Amino acid sequence: MDQFMSEAGHVAFIIPFASAVLIWWLGTILLLAVTRKLYVSKIVGLMFVSAILMQLGFFGLYYFSHHSVGSYAAYGSFLSTILIWVWLESSFLVGWVTGPRKVSCSPNLRGFERAKQAFQAVLHHEIHIVVLALGIFLVTKDTENYVGFYAFLILWGMRTSSKLNLFFGVRNLYINFLPDKIAYLSTYFRQKSCNALFPFLFALAFTINLLFWNNAFMSLGTSQYVGNILLASLMSLGLLEHILMVVPFNCNGIWSFGLTVQK
Repeated sequence: MDQFMSEAGHVAFIIPFASAVLIWWLGTILLLAVTRKLYVSKIVGLMFVSAILMQLGFFGLYYFSHHSVGSYAAYGSFLSTILIWVWLESSFLVGWVTGPRKVSCSPNLRGFERAKQAFQAVLHHEIHIVVLALGIFLVTKDTENYVGFYAFLILWGMRTSSKLNLFFGVRNLYINFLPDKIAYLSTYFRQKSCNALFPFLFALAFTINLLFWNNAFMSLGTSQYVGNILLASLMSLGLLEHILMVVPFNCNGIWSFGLTVQK
């Protein structure tokens, strides 16, 4: 019996963990692929599809938060949030929602002025994130299914940390991930082995992730288990992305299929 429960626990862990990894990997590849060689009709088509996905995402969040329970609700809420994030990423990558400053960073800027220009370059995008976060909160509030809202907070938090580290300087910038429409944003990045803020942000995220994993394993056998594993896995993947920014080698190969579309 104990062996059966152990095997069942392994399966219960592997499926949501593998699902999070697959969604993260395939989602990144697809976004890289569809944002290569952008032209007007392609941008309009991409944003039309993304808008539909966003609407499906909000509908899914409402349905799975209010009318469904258990593992299916966790998967549904998680995927719904990813669909909303696709809209957010697409609108940014095609240059529709970035910021009032749409040119390269002025040369030789330092300190506050450099930070000011960098913030102006992504201001509208940041406001966009806040608006979507508020929408997700309103859709999911007063429900027991917190997976969708927490997933968005994780994506937001880890993305903000990535932006800060790119601004202050990391070894691997992955500039080739930027479509031509927003290639000017690379001028706000700084390349160096690491920056003083990185260890603190990484340690904070790592500590929070430990709490997520502890919460996940403590909920084994409950209806919250799958959702907690999805959230912990998502944050672990965010930590992996941070590691890939400072390791002494480039990891483009992980998403090479999405990048080859531009060739």
